[in-house]
Amino acid sequence: MDARPRVHLARKACARCRSQKRRCDRATPECGLCQRLRQACHYEGRVISSPSSTPPSSIDAEISLGVLNPGHIKDAIAKKLISAPSDIFATYIQSIHPWFPIIAQTFQAQLPKSWNEASLDYTLLAFCISLLCTSPPPFSGEGTLSGLQSAYLQVKSWIAVIEGLGITSLKIVQARTLVTLFEVAHGFYPAAYISIGTTVRAADALKLHAYLPPSSSSSTNDESASEEAVLIGYVIVQSGHRPPLTCSLSKGIHDLKKVPWPTGTEKDTRHPLWQLSRIFEASTLLDNIHNALHNPTSEQTFNMEEIRLLLETSYSLRTLLIEEVEDADQIYSGGLGLCHIGLLLAYENGTKVQITDAQTLTCQTLATSSLSPLLTTITNTVYPFVSGTQAIDLDRLPPFITFLVYKAASIMTKRMWMETNSSETLRKLRILRGFLKMVNARWLCGGYYLSLLNEDTAPRLLKSIEAGKISFA
Repeated sequence: MDARPRVHLARKACARCRSQKRRCDRATPECGLCQRLRQACHYEGRVISSPSSTPPSSIDAEISLGVLNPGHIKDAIAKKLISAPSDIFATYIQSIHPWFPIIAQTFQAQLPKSWNEASLDYTLLAFCISLLCTSPPPFSGEGTLSGLQSAYLQVKSWIAVIEGLGITSLKIVQARTLVTLFEVAHGFYPAAYISIGTTVRAADALKLHAYLPPSSSSSTNDESASEEAVLIGYVIVQSGHRPPLTCSLSKGIHDLKKVPWPTGTEKDTRHPLWQLSRIFEASTLLDNIHNALHNPTSEQTFNMEEIRLLLETSYSLRTLLIEEVEDADQIYSGGLGLCHIGLLLAYENGTKVQITDAQTLTCQTLATSSLSPLLTTITNTVYPFVSGTQAIDLDRLPPFITFLVYKAASIMTKRMWMETNSSETLRKLRILRGFLKMVNARWLCGGYYLSLLNEDTAPRLLKSIEAGKISFA
């Protein structure tokens, strides 16, 4: 068998070689000449693959149209799973559950002993857990699919087939949620944005949104709490001018007064349901802040009062979270990260308010004075890990913190041109960018956000940022 890697060629020479009438080897993503000269290389049209005896990729369909039934789909998924069911659930408890407790721990008692005994929905959920718990491999270049990306494409195709067969369950919705979280965490856009809406609608289709009284059984209460977590991971990608996609059709899902609460554990801050309720509160507040900023009413006074009340609530929740989470673990708190994102978005928006009267002047002044301390807090939170004074556990790190650091770095980049003494801003910016580069080893959205920052940074400033060493004085 030919073990040579498949070579991807463009149909035509690159634009630079054509304009200068030079010989082009048509290699992608950049030709050899442009690579040697360190010049930008651009192609027009599609990229084709040279003939090769390499067998089709593992992402090719493994189920023929004649055997599209749940049993064959389950067997195809199970073939890709190396670990036992109990081992996969243990990995979930260690790596995902601390910051995204979407699956009840009581589920452990229901684990099958082998994949032969497992149901289709559990097998799919297990595969999605393995996918999210896997760190990305080192960059292998354009035109090649890593094993992680291949597994991602496989699970997307399986979900589509299962949906087409009309099969749905709580575990399938949980599997969809983990795949969407995977897309968000690794910067897979627009796939993440599209998946948000479809996953929420899949949850609505289950009609499980009725909240249960505290007297309900523990197992049913756990399932209700798990179902609420379906909406938590999506708010992070709404931090822009897009219409919200996470509005559930079920009544009461966004009511903070109906947050699922663990009976008998009201004072146990380490209980998963306690942590879930805090994350749910933070994500709902972030959703409300985003909606108030980008979908305001025609009454400016009402809008400003609404934002003020949301900020007060966010600060109260932030205070509670800081008290409940140890200092060394604050960076691993998904709820605290979401809470800071909401505050950052509100203050950034407030600094841009057009001053028309005393009320808008007060709004802008308060936002400007509050934004700087928050940026300092975010920088100080990641500083020990970038400086090397404290080791970071990437397996425990929620991807929400990555977007928070990106937004802070984006604001810092804009400030570089407005401040007369920008040395301190430059120091903080290097720390924030250094953290994104570090996190990219676990969540590829770190590199995705870095590329967005580079696009918005002037070449001269970018060269200055990358050339200098980070000062931790």
